[in-house]
Amino acid sequence: MPRKTDKKTDKTITGRLSSHRDGYGFVIPEDASLGGDVFVPARKMGSATDGDQVMVRLARSDHRRARARQGKRSLSGEIIKVLSRARQVIVGKLFRRQKHVYVSALDDRYHHVVRVVGDEARQVADGKIVAVSIVSPPGLQQSPVGELLEVLGDPDDPEIQYKIVCHNLGIPAEFPQAVLDEAEAASEPGAGAMDGRRDFRSLPTVTIDGETARDFDDAISIEKLESGNFRLWVHIADVSHYVRTDSPLDQEAFRRGTSVYFPDRAIPMLPEGLSNGLCSLNPKVDRLTLTAVMEIDAEGAVQNREFCRSVICSDERMTYTDVKKILVDKDKRLRGRFRSLVKPLSWMLQLCEVLVSQRRQRGSIDFDLPEAEIEYDANGEVLDIVRSERNQAHRIIEEFMLLANETVAEYLESSEVDLIYRIHDDPDPLKVEEFEKVASQFGYSLERDRKGGYPSGSFQKLAKKLAGRTEERFLSYLMLRSFKRAQYSAVNRGHFGLASPCYTHFTSPIRRYPDLVVHRILKGALEGKSSSTESGRLSERLQEMATRSSEREQKAVEAEREIMRWLMAEFMAKRLGEEYDGFIIGVKRNGFFVELLDHCVEGYVPVETIPDDLYVFNEKDHCLIGEGTRKVYRIGDKLRLRVDKVNPFRHLIGFSPVIESLPSRRKKKR
Repeated sequence: MPRKTDKKTDKTITGRLSSHRDGYGFVIPEDASLGGDVFVPARKMGSATDGDQVMVRLARSDHRRARARQGKRSLSGEIIKVLSRARQVIVGKLFRRQKHVYVSALDDRYHHVVRVVGDEARQVADGKIVAVSIVSPPGLQQSPVGELLEVLGDPDDPEIQYKIVCHNLGIPAEFPQAVLDEAEAASEPGAGAMDGRRDFRSLPTVTIDGETARDFDDAISIEKLESGNFRLWVHIADVSHYVRTDSPLDQEAFRRGTSVYFPDRAIPMLPEGLSNGLCSLNPKVDRLTLTAVMEIDAEGAVQNREFCRSVICSDERMTYTDVKKILVDKDKRLRGRFRSLVKPLSWMLQLCEVLVSQRRQRGSIDFDLPEAEIEYDANGEVLDIVRSERNQAHRIIEEFMLLANETVAEYLESSEVDLIYRIHDDPDPLKVEEFEKVASQFGYSLERDRKGGYPSGSFQKLAKKLAGRTEERFLSYLMLRSFKRAQYSAVNRGHFGLASPCYTHFTSPIRRYPDLVVHRILKGALEGKSSSTESGRLSERLQEMATRSSEREQKAVEAEREIMRWLMAEFMAKRLGEEYDGFIIGVKRNGFFVELLDHCVEGYVPVETIPDDLYVFNEKDHCLIGEGTRKVYRIGDKLRLRVDKVNPFRHLIGFSPVIESLPSRRKKKR
């Protein structure tokens, strides 16, 4: 019987290609009205590679595997043109074949072997991990050609993953010598540096951070007034005293944009002599600061505010764990050790609860999802991956920093000076409607305002309903995907997530470049120099600084996420074949995401690894259903999982469900 072929149509669409390691791919259309991705069989991929922008000729497909992935009315197609290439640089392993040098990509979604030209490549030993730039893209009958960019090291090097991630995302590991020299020349603040500053050294002052933190941006002082109001001092390291505009230090900080924090190390925005030394608000030493002094009433409203250049001497370096033990667990040993701070800490907790209540009433959205945290043994090996604890001490600092940032933003905007704002635009209505459809399948809905829109408060109420539910993680993730990304801007458009009309970043100048710029602007406003020539030059560059800082922030987030995924893969690579209990946190057309109960490790179960049936995605109920057994896999289901595949370089963990006994084959009903 002749093989049935797909009927071609004249319709073409454009979109981004997502490749699978087995050769096929899916094109995510630019036109969302198509209602789903377009399946592309391996034989119809052409020369396109993962991430490329492509043109696809559509065909109605009856291919069974495509139907299993895409649903019974899925679209398939053929890539007829590559519109733009996503990958200009490939990281892979170098090898030789006959007289030529080649590189095989570490990412198995890149299905081509790159032929490397140039004398430098011939000097590199086989097996090295290298980066090559593509000078000639792949064709239908032609391999891509590249040139050697950098030798990253041996695949067995413990540092190789950090090198790969930093190279891919453009994160510099080393500081230029001129920057190091300038940082080394900085000195401890002398008497002259104290001139014109408010002296807060007699105030009881503490820093509260994580156990592994080494750079302390902020310190807190508090008192409760006879009126019942609170007076809160938020002291922030005066980094701009040491980092002068347009100096080598400033230019390097602008280039980096932010510090990058990995579980076992950090790549700081400033050299360690400043970030962990002179600028850090370490205990028992004098430090230069900018202080926001705020009087807050019982409703959480700021009644009075004042900003000043200051000097402090922190009494203690507290940790979140110790503060929680003092305030919540009433630990007698710690309450005795920090006797003089027990009352101020209790005031902090009282004020925090007032601020949380006020913020929620106005509609601020607060997700409280656990994050993965790495536990190391004495030799630096990964001992376990656990769920981090977010306690009341975390909330205290978060609320105080939010308040200081907002208060500074309101002051500077009222002073009519140019500023870098932290903005968060309203979500895309189409994406919100898509989220609403999925949420309704679980019995949830978003409240609309009188104009038919979705205010931030409706999301906040839904997040509260989801707390502790099996579907919380999945729906919270989808909710976040419907939001636009927060960013920096020289134009104030408000902050949707915080339900704030005016917001900036002021509290972390050691690790965020926009905060450093805001410090300079605040100093200028306090000194009446907002119209000076230097301030004018700064204003002209604010949007450039905002755009660059947003880009570097996103790269840092990607790097931190990639390293965490790599550590999870390394942890599970030693446990291939082992079985664990887990639960489903998300379902897609071609499989489902899972999280282990005993370890905070996520992975994926491809639909083809479920051996007892052919499973089809049910879009209405958002689950996978076996065509013969009618067995269902849905969010929240607990199941036994086997570690099947681990790819540390791709940071992927593949599981399969453990099925005790396969049912006998039954004749399917028509």
